[in-house]
Amino acid sequence: MRKLPLLAAAVFFCACAAPREAVMTPAQEPAGPGAASVFEKRTFKLVKTPDPDLELQLESLLSASYDAAVLRHSGTNPMEIGFTYSLSPRGAVYPFSEIEVSCIMQDKFARRHGPGLCADFFAELEQQINTAVAGRQ
Repeated sequence: MRKLPLLAAAVFFCACAAPREAVMTPAQEPAGPGAASVFEKRTFKLVKTPDPDLELQLESLLSASYDAAVLRHSGTNPMEIGFTYSLSPRGAVYPFSEIEVSCIMQDKFARRHGPGLCADFFAELEQQINTAVAGRQ
């Protein structure tokens, strides 16, 4: 009867001490030439109650802000800066009462273009959103 707990302890000890195969997680894998990361995120407050017109307008606000920032930083060659964005609703009760916008850069361009490009993109977007929500509360 006493041997059973000792046997169980020995099996447990051996299992813990056994060598494990190294497993690479996606974060450890080397990034490819087109790898991109979120460079910066910002949250914008919109309106407290559902506003379908404003929700439909968000796409054009983001596109206009993107176009303005890209034109300022790359002229007619937007592919040379590896920039895009994403939008996520963040409101607790009404999802579009607050949105989170991410400035996404290809890693190879982030150091050189990221700070200025994202700053211009967010400044333009903030101006567009302030104009769109004015008087809608």
